[in-house]
Amino acid sequence: MNFFKALISWKLWLSIILGGALLIGLWFYAFKFLDNYTKHGVSVEVPDLSTLNINEAIQKLEELDLRYEVDSVKFTEDYPPYAILDFYPLQGSKVKPGRRIFIKSNPSTWRPVELPDLIDKSSRLAITQLHLRGFVLGDTIYVEDPARDAVLGVMFNGDTIQAGKLLPKGARVDLVLGRGFKMDMPVPQVEGLTLQEAKAILKDKFFDIGQIYYLGGTRDTIGTKVVYQDPPPNDNYDEGLPVSLWLSKKPTSQLRKELDSLNLVYRRKLDEKDSLFYNSIESSRTIDIKDLPEEIRNAIKYDQNTNEQMRPKEEPKAPAATGPKKIDTTGISID
Repeated sequence: MNFFKALISWKLWLSIILGGALLIGLWFYAFKFLDNYTKHGVSVEVPDLSTLNINEAIQKLEELDLRYEVDSVKFTEDYPPYAILDFYPLQGSKVKPGRRIFIKSNPSTWRPVELPDLIDKSSRLAITQLHLRGFVLGDTIYVEDPARDAVLGVMFNGDTIQAGKLLPKGARVDLVLGRGFKMDMPVPQVEGLTLQEAKAILKDKFFDIGQIYYLGGTRDTIGTKVVYQDPPPNDNYDEGLPVSLWLSKKPTSQLRKELDSLNLVYRRKLDEKDSLFYNSIESSRTIDIKDLPEEIRNAIKYDQNTNEQMRPKEEPKAPAATGPKKIDTTGISID
């Protein structure tokens, strides 16, 4: 009885009606919302972007309510800058509004490349490293330096640049190289100068400093000047070779015998017609060797030993016969 009363109760039917209305409202709202959210039945055709540049393509996609993502990492010289190389979805594809279009475009130039450290490396190794990084070798500029073909500097657009500088790939790079030593260059005049001045001049002319000797009882460089040099001034000499110097506190006028003896050792010619005419060649022949500095005595002895070794040896003569003498029997009768 109570069950039938409940069935005809208005409260029950009101609850059923309200529940049904709520379900119908939720169903209608849900499907309508999903249609609007997913844009059901609405599509956009992907346009042809291959003939456009990146700016034109972006403008076209925005007009169609399409999003985009651009990849422009790799540069290729086969296409102009900002050209569209590829895109996805393809032309003519039906997509929803707001769909993301992936575009691959050509950048304006190569991605910047870091310049390697080339200083003090050989030109061949430096050129190889430049080519591996995608750089182009420009001019090779040679400067005065004993390191032949060693890289002393790198230039770009006329400016010196350091390792680690970011440059466009394919950039034209100039190398500053040492020209190395030259042959048969005149020896500079350093006689009459201090040791420091002589060293500076010889270094500036790419000659090395040879042995340092002292004349006139001097044993240090204080107050001394160069009174003699070998090779002599203006003599042809290869750069990088040593130039020996003799120092003394005395003027050259008081070192006449020593200088003449040095001329005999270091500036004597093989042919008498080509010999140098010294101030007093006769006096140099009468010098007592014991009165000369040790380095000159050693040089003279070395020179004499060299001449003796170069002198052709005489062939030994056959020894005379030592047998019994023959007796002349002419005119002797046996009878």
